[in-house]
Amino acid sequence: MSKELTRVDVPYDLIRSTAFSGLVPKELVPYVKPALAEFRNEMAAELGIPDYDKIDKGELPSRLNGEVGGGMTKKMVAFAEAVLAWHYKNRYRITE
Repeated sequence: MSKELTRVDVPYDLIRSTAFSGLVPKELVPYVKPALAEFRNEMAAELGIPDYDKIDKGELPSRLNGEVGGGMTKKMVAFAEAVLAWHYKNRYRITE
């Protein structure tokens, strides 16, 4: 059985103009840094460093700091893949 992709027009103007261009909408810019800081602290807590925001990062081994950043990157890529898949699914109807 082969599957055929059929294009479906979706009126997601704001999403299209921001998500696909890589730009953050102006109204969300002030929330980016605090959201990333919170995400970094959550990632560190998952790795067993509950007070990461209060710790002098220069005192931590670079491998441990790298694990925090690497874990963040891994989760952000997984999130981006889910968003891309969602947009793809909504743009194309897969028919059998």
